[in-house]
Amino acid sequence: MKTVRILSMAGGHTQLASLWLARSHKGVNIFQQFHHSLVICGYSLCLVAMVVISGCEKITNISAPEPNDSTTVLKASDFQPASSCKNCHPKHFDEWSGSMHAYALEDPVFLALRRVGQSQYINALNGLCEGCHSPIGKRSNEIKWGPISAESLSPVTQEGIGCDACHTITSLSRLSNAGFVLSPGTKHGTLRDPQANNVHASTFNDLYQSSEYCGSCHDLVTDAGLGLETVFREWRQSGFQMTGKTCNECHMATYSGTAAVGGPVRTVHDHRFIGADIALISFPNQTDQLAKVTAMLRGALTVSHDIPASVTAGSNLPLRVTLTNDKTGHDVPSGVPFIRQIWVSLIVRDQQGATIYQSGQLDANGDLMDKHSGFPERDQNLFNTQASMLRADSSETGFPWDAAYLTNPSIKPGETRVVDYQVPVPGSASGTLSVEIKLRFRSFPPYVIRSLGLENLLPIPIIDMAELQQTVVIQ
Repeated sequence: MKTVRILSMAGGHTQLASLWLARSHKGVNIFQQFHHSLVICGYSLCLVAMVVISGCEKITNISAPEPNDSTTVLKASDFQPASSCKNCHPKHFDEWSGSMHAYALEDPVFLALRRVGQSQYINALNGLCEGCHSPIGKRSNEIKWGPISAESLSPVTQEGIGCDACHTITSLSRLSNAGFVLSPGTKHGTLRDPQANNVHASTFNDLYQSSEYCGSCHDLVTDAGLGLETVFREWRQSGFQMTGKTCNECHMATYSGTAAVGGPVRTVHDHRFIGADIALISFPNQTDQLAKVTAMLRGALTVSHDIPASVTAGSNLPLRVTLTNDKTGHDVPSGVPFIRQIWVSLIVRDQQGATIYQSGQLDANGDLMDKHSGFPERDQNLFNTQASMLRADSSETGFPWDAAYLTNPSIKPGETRVVDYQVPVPGSASGTLSVEIKLRFRSFPPYVIRSLGLENLLPIPIIDMAELQQTVVIQ
């Protein structure tokens, strides 16, 4: 039997909710039976750790004018491609070139999802995704409903989220769904004293120092009011907002350098926009990107374990893994939690190296051994934070456009998740046991990639967020 406990600290008091994940008479665990209606909603640094039945709250998308109204005609030619910025800003250009912003319109998973969605809903799903993946392509109407042909697009549209897509934002009309206003021409940023030059006008804009600036894209709300991506909302509800710590402080680290060739040395921002995603195709600076993403993920949670130093043969070895989100200003995982996986891998071996217990291992297809596995064996003790998208009838869907609800067991800011295992020790065991614990992450499960016909992208890299080991003496 395995127990998962959710702890949320508030004013010195501990709120506790326990999910007893035991085998039922049908041989599946209780969490899987209630998968379609069980939602874990911890609230950051505050009052509650709850188990809620019948789905999470929907988000009301506040009515607001369109980011660029119908009287504003934007043309792709009004904007400059990133390549035109390279000569003056080589360092930032190189950082951006290997970023997820540069990857946005080349992402094969995004393109495949768009293709599948539009094949199911003719003349629908037009622009919701492109608004962020290629803001200029969407606002200029270069990207229309139907297949995207890169050859037919201007360079500034092809680059996805380029320099001008961010640095010509002048204001926000809403805090989701690309709710920003683009005004080509003057470049906006965080420098209070930008250097005059003969290429473009520059100005300080306080908006660029705020998390709201990022939230205009990094929250995605469907027409039905369902929050599919809620990174900004999570930050806003966490204690990080009260400390004044913004998105930029983690995802655009500062360093001493020049913003432009020949400019003064000052504090500038890294334009790699490091998060949890990595490029799945050949892409600039991939080795550096993977190293930076790995370092960030390794610092996302505090992971510890509690295991007795000794155990009696023939008894159960109690083993506890504790995960605390005390370092991150949003849920872990966040972004698109319905495709991101964070799970505990546990292997216990005897003195001869034979495995006596395991959980969190992969099947022959590389999938976790849960309901998505193509093989009959199930991991009844699996701990996995992956969210699920549900239709109105509570059946699961793999596609965001069909989702009415989202069940999300991500770890909230300030929350501690405790995972307990009972490991049967054979009566014949002697000597020592070795315990190996890993907290593992990957951006996509293989079954999702296969469903989109993208087997060429497999295997998806797995990043170990933490690795713990201990030897236990058998008495």
